[in-house]
Amino acid sequence: MKKKLMVGALVAALLAVPVAVKFSSKTPSREAELAQVQKLEIHPSILATGNLVFRQEVQLSAEVIGKVAAVLVKEGDRVGRGQTLLRLDPTVYLAEVKQQEASRRNAAIAIERAQINLANQERGLDRTGQLYKAKYIDISKYDDAVHQVDLAKVELRASRESLEQASALLSQSREHLAKTEVRAPIDGTVTAVPIKIGETAVASATGIAGSSLMTIADVGSIMAEVNVDEADIARVAVGQQAKVFPAAYPDQPLTGRVESVAMAPKGALPGAQSQGRSYVVKLRLDDPRLALRSGMTCRVEIVVGSSAARPAVPIQAVMSEEIADARGKDKDKERVKNTSYVYVVQDGKARKTTVELGLSDDTNQEVTRGLAAGQTIAVGPARLLRELRDGDLVSAKQGEVKVAEAQTSAAKTAGAGR
Repeated sequence: MKKKLMVGALVAALLAVPVAVKFSSKTPSREAELAQVQKLEIHPSILATGNLVFRQEVQLSAEVIGKVAAVLVKEGDRVGRGQTLLRLDPTVYLAEVKQQEASRRNAAIAIERAQINLANQERGLDRTGQLYKAKYIDISKYDDAVHQVDLAKVELRASRESLEQASALLSQSREHLAKTEVRAPIDGTVTAVPIKIGETAVASATGIAGSSLMTIADVGSIMAEVNVDEADIARVAVGQQAKVFPAAYPDQPLTGRVESVAMAPKGALPGAQSQGRSYVVKLRLDDPRLALRSGMTCRVEIVVGSSAARPAVPIQAVMSEEIADARGKDKDKERVKNTSYVYVVQDGKARKTTVELGLSDDTNQEVTRGLAAGQTIAVGPARLLRELRDGDLVSAKQGEVKVAEAQTSAAKTAGAGR
């Protein structure tokens, strides 16, 4: 019996030790990435996509139909305004000019004939008038003479109108002949020459073969044209800063400013189903030194917020949850309310703190209520934030308290000054 009592006491002691250790030990501290609430410049932005285009670009098309006789420039050539770039075969138009010159000469001859006839009829009227006064003829003969004079005057006016018409047709023919020589409308660089000698140039703007002769652009001035969704266009204004990321240089963003905002939405292509309206926004690039070309796609971030320093935290520190918000005694009228919170670290413990949010950018989130500058909060890791509970012990990861980074040097200065 004594031996059994000793064995029981030993077993009880073995069972009591872990329980005592469990209840006597403290909850272990959890390592977290920490940051301090700072006053930073919040820069919310609007994302848009589009293309790079030359500020001044002209696509030349034929104004008359004809075979290409000579192409005097090639891609990359610098050209001046008024310089001849291309010639069409002028044979047909030279013949047309000669035909109209002959028609004009015939009209001039017809005027001379009408003038002679009018002079002759006026002399006949004088003689008839004298005979009528002497009562050698009756009044009907005199009326016939007056009528012939009036007809001669009408024929003279008609001949003069025919001369005007012939002169206009001659001018038109000469204009057609002049258009067989295509000249540069601006100073620039030839960027495309799709037409070749022997092909037929067509006076059309429908994009059929032969309608485009060449393209000239001022390659020294390039800009971005992007499409902004109708939900965001109200926040875009002239003068706002932007970052432009060309597809060819995704790691070398360009700076620019909004130059113009379209007043009307961009029209949809024929036959295409429009999923939403968008507006064209043009951006002036600040000193682009990269080898940019027209037609390159680009991504743009337009900064639309004010640059005033605001209390802010890293965006990953903000958590959200849905809670029931009762509206009266009827449970059917309960609604779900989305609230935001952060974990404030105070005296080594995490305190769940409800906050109200304002503007945000890609890095920081403004806090309008619930936090003060200088407070320390937990910002990660994300898994830890999801598992963290109010009152848990928290220590700085690697024994270091991090500071929220500002996106600009001005923001860093503002935050450090405070």
